[in-house]
Amino acid sequence: MSDIGSVQMITLQPIQDQLVELSLFYQPQNDNDIYHITCRKITQDHLQGTGNSIFLDDNYDYEFFLESLDDSTTTFHVTCKLLPNSLILNILNKEFYGFDFDVTELGRRYLLTLHQKLNLERNLRQILPSYFSTSNP
Repeated sequence: MSDIGSVQMITLQPIQDQLVELSLFYQPQNDNDIYHITCRKITQDHLQGTGNSIFLDDNYDYEFFLESLDDSTTTFHVTCKLLPNSLILNILNKEFYGFDFDVTELGRRYLLTLHQKLNLERNLRQILPSYFSTSNP
């Protein structure tokens, strides 16, 4: 297995034994930044019905869509939130030592460079499909 980046899963939300949402912290190759990634499975039925609520959460800095390799009727909505090192340190200090910090920093928007976007998307396109593969138990 090649080293594509650092991955740590934090949330998996299955429905009827099928993974529909994945959240993880991720650091792509060739990037010193860490991102909070959310990947939501969207089926054609969902898009044609009343399922537009998936797009209401806009607390991210970059998004893209990824088509399923296993099922042409399934697409994934991937959102990426940059977590600057200062924010990570604040969160760790809060979690381990109880230090308060300005929580509005969590909602701050960051402009990603074209290189960051391309690198992040390329790396995520390589790893995310394996989490939703129909061959997974």
